[in-house]
Amino acid sequence: MTGEPTATEVVLGAQALPLTLDAIEDAIVRASGGEAIDLTTEHEVVVKYVVPTAAVRGVRAGYRRDGEGAWRITLRPRSAPKSE
Repeated sequence: MTGEPTATEVVLGAQALPLTLDAIEDAIVRASGGEAIDLTTEHEVVVKYVVPTAAVRGVRAGYRRDGEGAWRITLRPRSAPKSE
């Protein structure tokens, strides 16, 4: 067991931009609350928005392109700071 939380999949298909932004905001809020979220999109501009937006809200974000040309963005809560 790796300790990696099971991620919730969110596919950001060909929906209108306001709906996409709402889904992104919801995913970032959920990730900041401790949930692991994986977003999938066909649009690079979504990656360019999600990654810095998540970072300023304390959420770790990573991204990669899958074999079919879609972008996969992972959102994970930052671990609590280790006390000394």
